[in-house]
Amino acid sequence: MRQFFLSAALAAGLAVPALAQDDAPVVTQQTVSMELFGLANQALQAGDFEAAKRALEAVRDLKPGHPAVLNGLVTVARRAEHPEDALTALEAMDAAGLTYDLTRVEAWLSEADPDRFAAVRAALAANGEPVGRAERAAVIDRPGALIEGVAVDIETDRIFLSSVAEREILLLEPFAPNDPIVFADREDGLWSVFGIAVDDRTRMVWAASGVVPQTPMEDGEAEGTALFAFDLMTGDLYRRYEIDGAVRMADFVVRDGMVYVADAGAPRIYVLNSISGELELLVEDPRFVSLQGLALTRGALYAADYSTGLWRIDLGDRSVSLVRPGDASLIGIDGLLNTRDGRIVAVRNGAAPHQMMAIDLDREGREVESTEVLLRGHADMTGGTEPTLVDLADGRAWLVANAAWPLFPEDGSVPESERPYTVILEMDLP
Repeated sequence: MRQFFLSAALAAGLAVPALAQDDAPVVTQQTVSMELFGLANQALQAGDFEAAKRALEAVRDLKPGHPAVLNGLVTVARRAEHPEDALTALEAMDAAGLTYDLTRVEAWLSEADPDRFAAVRAALAANGEPVGRAERAAVIDRPGALIEGVAVDIETDRIFLSSVAEREILLLEPFAPNDPIVFADREDGLWSVFGIAVDDRTRMVWAASGVVPQTPMEDGEAEGTALFAFDLMTGDLYRRYEIDGAVRMADFVVRDGMVYVADAGAPRIYVLNSISGELELLVEDPRFVSLQGLALTRGALYAADYSTGLWRIDLGDRSVSLVRPGDASLIGIDGLLNTRDGRIVAVRNGAAPHQMMAIDLDREGREVESTEVLLRGHADMTGGTEPTLVDLADGRAWLVANAAWPLFPEDGSVPESERPYTVILEMDLP
């Protein structure tokens, strides 16, 4: 495994990163990538543009479709005055489904190769064009809530929302979709609430809770993280599930009473085999960097990692492998779920453009066969906000369209900027 990750650096003719020596505790895709980024930056500062390019190309082999890598290649090409390299990197952005601000390179590339630049400019612009139709299911005037997740009880048409900054689960009744009431709060032991789901089998509302800088804490209050189960109809707390070593449970997926939970603060995924059981460690893998949403399909568990892409966990032998993305960028995915027919629906907010897309895997479930943009450029997916989590049921999707994360300071202070109403969008899936 170590040799696999080092091969990118060696093939590029670069010095072996320090973390690759024998005394290194772990060598992963992420550690090697960060070392190579450092080498690229050093070479760029020294004016060795060829070495900077080789280092970034080695990172691209480890992290295909990563916007920061492709942006770096454009920067190096611009500094080196190599328009051919810049156009190649921009064409790779187009193939990955990304957009790019061409302001700094437009005049230069237009003069160097007007026809090729015109083609890539049009392609990048098309990547940002609106796609899909969605209607407002709810508009919530709770600017201080920082709503992250959505879950729908298809039997009653009730919608549940998770609040990060007010430490609540909110309930929207079908006869009053814009008037949330508190379903559960800190009196039930909740910290910030992230992922949320309704399980038809157990008739429970599940919620993952933990602490981030935006979590309002009382003096002397202990931090923690847990998975909570609430009675769907009464709101009574059934049970909270904790496990030693957990840092921040955030996203999860529920199926037939079983729950798989990602730890956003540690490279771990947990499993709860039954509502009467205990959380257990499913896998711990140092290659995980920033775990996000989970999906169950093709007999495996799939985990989105914000920094590295999509991982496949075999539920038999618990082996972990990175899904081969093809040309598409799987970087910056937050929400993740699967449809009944096996498609993975992903919400991307860590790369431009923000969008909800469907991912179709090959027969073995180890490689992306194709992707389809489902929703992009909606009027409510703007304004310095970001789409986050999604729920799926009966061929429809409900999306938190404009979570205000960018408007809440990371130091936990009260936001000074005006925050918009939170919009839940509903759309039919193709």
